[in-house]
Amino acid sequence: MINSFIVSFSLLFTCTVLINYVLYLPVLRKPGFLKIKQVILGISAGITCILLMMNAYQISENVLLSFFHIPITYTALFYSPLVSGSTVLTAALGRYFFNQEDIGSMLGTLDILIVGTVLIALAFFIPRRFLSFIIVSTAYTVQNIMVISFLTLSNWDWGEGLLYITACTAASLLFYYVLQKIIQFFVMNRQYKERSKIDGLTGVYNRHELEQYLEYLGVSGRRFTVMMIDVDNFKSFNDDFGHHIGDKVLIETAGRINETIREQGSVYRYGGEEFVVILEDQTNTAAYELTESLLSRMQVPFTCLEGDQSWNMTVSIGTALSADWGETPEAVVERADALMFEAKKSGKNKAVYSHPVKAEL
Repeated sequence: MINSFIVSFSLLFTCTVLINYVLYLPVLRKPGFLKIKQVILGISAGITCILLMMNAYQISENVLLSFFHIPITYTALFYSPLVSGSTVLTAALGRYFFNQEDIGSMLGTLDILIVGTVLIALAFFIPRRFLSFIIVSTAYTVQNIMVISFLTLSNWDWGEGLLYITACTAASLLFYYVLQKIIQFFVMNRQYKERSKIDGLTGVYNRHELEQYLEYLGVSGRRFTVMMIDVDNFKSFNDDFGHHIGDKVLIETAGRINETIREQGSVYRYGGEEFVVILEDQTNTAAYELTESLLSRMQVPFTCLEGDQSWNMTVSIGTALSADWGETPEAVVERADALMFEAKKSGKNKAVYSHPVKAEL
């Protein structure tokens, strides 16, 4: 019995690590994958329950002892009904199909469905705290003991029952502690990765992240627009007023670009006073309107600097749309860069646009 519990401990924690690893994959962190992520979490927790049942300690022909109820309890208390419902349903199906289809299996399946449903309902009224989890998990264990006592007609060692309660309570304590540490690790790791994507001065994405995104665009084949933005006369401004004022101009510029683009695209610092905006799946008209809106916003004097002084800063923009015939994302960026320099040569404080033109072979 003790050996079975030790294996169950290891199985429970191994599955927990794997589940969290899968859930923190970048593709599942996108907003559109929220419900899919919840279902995956629920099914994964349910599969963990099934594995725990398969490693259960058998005290009689029809009665098994395991830690299967710990994931059910945790998901019911700390996750949405979609997650906990998926867990309960998966565990119940596993209890029925992966064991002998006898009266014990049918009663076990029914017990999981009933108790799981009750826990999901109670979760709306029970505080989501450590103590609540331990109490509910222990109560679930005692309920299992009562079912076992009924099935065996009290013909089993109650010392084993006490050991089962003790082992399950200890498993719940360790499971909660280890799971919090695992979640903390993945959250901190994600935050570290997010920080590595951000430009330290302006708070927008850095050039390395732009390169990663261009690789994605090259694989996805989706249409996109590149806006190459350069602050006019920035070098002379920096020399006249100092780098500390120049830094504030860059921060304010990044903020105005973000306010203009909002959720319609992503902003990157390309280098120095240059910024890049990527617009995905935007029409030519939408790209034009966003570019003109940014030009207008940048013409508002910069008054967020020192004292009562204000500066009139402008930008030059090159806007290039990707082609349908296999033009690489890097080539689109180069076109936008060339268009931006054309805007500078023709007077600055303006935008130059370009539709893709297929080169003649």
